[in-house]
Amino acid sequence: MAGNGIKAAALIRDGGAKAKLTAARFYAIAKDPATQEKTKKLVDDGKKVYEALTSPEAKRLYRQAADLVKQARKK
Repeated sequence: MAGNGIKAAALIRDGGAKAKLTAARFYAIAKDPATQEKTKKLVDDGKKVYEALTSPEAKRLYRQAADLVKQARKK
């Protein structure tokens, strides 16, 4: 059993080192200006898509399409 405890401690120690390394990589990527530009563009695009899908016009069109589908199923 003593061997298992040592192995577990080694895994925890190695896991912590790997987590620190991964966090450092993410931080370096996040600080990159090109990555920030891409992220901002994707967020802006996502906002535009969300606004388009939740607009009153989109809701109206969805209801119309749903009505057409219901009518087609009845026939």
